[in-house]
Amino acid sequence: MRKVLLFALTLGISSWGFAQNNYKARGLEKNYHKQLTDTEATFNPSIESSTIVSSNRIKPKTITNGNKAISTVKISTSSNVYGYLTESTTPLTVNSDIGVIHFTHRGAGVVGQASGDILSNQSRDGGATWTETFMVPNGAVLNNRYPSGVIYNPSGNTIADSAYIIAVGPSHDGNTAPNANVWQHAFLSSMQLDGTDIDNQFIPTYGAMYDIDVQITSDNKIHVIAYNYHGDGENTPFLLDTVRLLTGTWNTTSNTVDWAETLLQPSFILDNNGNESFSGFNTAWSNDGMIGYYFTNGRDSLVDLRGHQPIIWKTTDAGTTWNKEAIFDFSTLSEITDYLQPMKNTTIKRPFFSANSGVVDMNGNLHIISRIRSAFSNNDDSLDYPYYFANASMSNPIFDVHMTSTGWEATHLGDVTTLDIRNSDSDWGSGNDAIGWDLRLQASKTQDGSKIFATWAQTDTLNITGYDNVFPDIFVAGYDITTGKRTEPTNFTIGTDIDGDCYFHYMSDIILYDNGTYTIPMTKIDRGTLPKDQVTIQYITGISFTDADFIDNVGVSKSIKNTVNVSQNRPNPFNGTSQIDINLDKAANVSIDIINITGQKVYTNNYGTLNAGTHTITISSNNLASGIYFYTVQAGNNTVTKKMIVE
Repeated sequence: MRKVLLFALTLGISSWGFAQNNYKARGLEKNYHKQLTDTEATFNPSIESSTIVSSNRIKPKTITNGNKAISTVKISTSSNVYGYLTESTTPLTVNSDIGVIHFTHRGAGVVGQASGDILSNQSRDGGATWTETFMVPNGAVLNNRYPSGVIYNPSGNTIADSAYIIAVGPSHDGNTAPNANVWQHAFLSSMQLDGTDIDNQFIPTYGAMYDIDVQITSDNKIHVIAYNYHGDGENTPFLLDTVRLLTGTWNTTSNTVDWAETLLQPSFILDNNGNESFSGFNTAWSNDGMIGYYFTNGRDSLVDLRGHQPIIWKTTDAGTTWNKEAIFDFSTLSEITDYLQPMKNTTIKRPFFSANSGVVDMNGNLHIISRIRSAFSNNDDSLDYPYYFANASMSNPIFDVHMTSTGWEATHLGDVTTLDIRNSDSDWGSGNDAIGWDLRLQASKTQDGSKIFATWAQTDTLNITGYDNVFPDIFVAGYDITTGKRTEPTNFTIGTDIDGDCYFHYMSDIILYDNGTYTIPMTKIDRGTLPKDQVTIQYITGISFTDADFIDNVGVSKSIKNTVNVSQNRPNPFNGTSQIDINLDKAANVSIDIINITGQKVYTNNYGTLNAGTHTITISSNNLASGIYFYTVQAGNNTVTKKMIVE
């Protein structure tokens, strides 16, 4: 159920401004996400005059209010929300062979627990009930945080108690001195699922945080990535030191994990402020562990595409050697640029990738799930700035960009129509303790890698003023790599008891499949009043797709052309009446919405199904104050937005 509005709704005309790239702060706990999102909005008082048509936009499918299939079950509690701020950790995992869903988390700081204890929670009945086991103790010197967990199951085993959970995460030394490099170690632990045979190891990491994209492969190896840097990108330049790939191999003799590090040193171009232009790293592996990738968004030092696009390294020998993939210019894919507006004062459309997550499919190909914005400018001093929104439909598309045997392709999965909540704009907490959140884009796949899934959180914009993501619901979309069929991007939580209350959610790294149904394990946080308050972790049941949900021609495919042309209203500006011509290639249901400059819908009308041809619609300025407005024409799955002025 949507809760009381706690957050400032400050975004109005500034939604047509641009965002400035920033990097994730990794300091003490309260500063761990000093800037949660990978971009920081910088307000621009002007409105760009671009009227780019996003006619291919997929309209989200929503579950009806009467849907009672979605419910929540309490897993446990945790000391505060800080351990759940980043979607790149993987605390939720499943194993269908032993029927276990597992969540690894930080202790609640209650009697018998320290806040730095790491706890193992498992369900053996599909998430209906959960049991908790103490796993990693908080130390007098080392304080454990931000855990991920994966299940090691011996080949052929079907007994849950014979499998192991492997937990990985950073530890800090408690040093609170200014600019202290406190993340000095990682905890690397394993425990049999019956609560026995616990092994805890700690290795030095020299400030790197091993908490990104933990994955186990069928060769019994565990993979995780971290990186060292110096500078904060604000007071001092942000410069990369080392990318650290950590690989663990299960030792069947000792029933523990043997760990080894690989150190790599990629380089990026420096922006005008002296910062290296990249936005963090991810890693993804094939099921057999032979093919692996690590990747980032940024500007390569040798092939600079003048905007943030994927830069990728690949191994085909289980990580023994790594090679950089050829830099690909994603602005050459019309599947992407059809959704983008051009850079300011140009006709050039340049994608700006952000919020990456990735998986490797059954063919060993990398799939990067990313929100893509439009680059703001071609000027040298503005190359790290995107627009808030990619197009005049006030949305940012989410794509699965993936390798194939012949090159790169892009599949549109859905659209984000709300903006990240910056710490500085959040009313959850105050000052340096205020916490915001982003769309929490995450990727997953079925065990065989034949289907890819993406999830994100956004607010139903019909129920808010402005564009801030204040009441997040959970959206999921699926893609079949064999057939090319997709599901509709589905809002699973609207109209349920957790409508607008899906904060800091996690999707499992593996999607369960049984007899035509894809069950998507998911958790969310039931927050306290303040960020430092204890939080409740809840498992969400009922999120699923069936084989029948994967259909052809969701939204738009490569061969589908625009089916609507919308004229500029005439006269413009006007006082009285103005007319708009709508030309349809084929019959479609047509509606029009008018939104004022603060994002409020001030007029709506549905004209029903109109035949192919040209139709003229008259707009009246009655009840419209003088000012700037946007009118959006919806024709079938096509959306066109343009600006008009009332005198």
